[in-house]
Amino acid sequence: MTEKPIPNYVDDQLQIFFWEVDEFFPALVIFIVMFMWDQLLLGMVLTFVFVKLFGRFKNNRMPGVLFHMVWWVGSMSMNKRFDNGSIREAVK
Repeated sequence: MTEKPIPNYVDDQLQIFFWEVDEFFPALVIFIVMFMWDQLLLGMVLTFVFVKLFGRFKNNRMPGVLFHMVWWVGSMSMNKRFDNGSIREAVK
């Protein structure tokens, strides 16, 4: 049997700049909304605060917790088997 190297970060989330994708998109939404309201400085501050607080929240929980939270309320499908998170019991 031939040994094959396994990458260290194969299951990690997509990185955009130095943020993970579940930090980047909410921060981008905060920044864009505040920019549209002509509150650029407040948008930058709120984005920075959100990223710091959400990063601490994520470190205490599992990776990808934002996607699991969105799936749990039923706003997003996870895969073909678990397509609706708002169904609380799986009975056949």
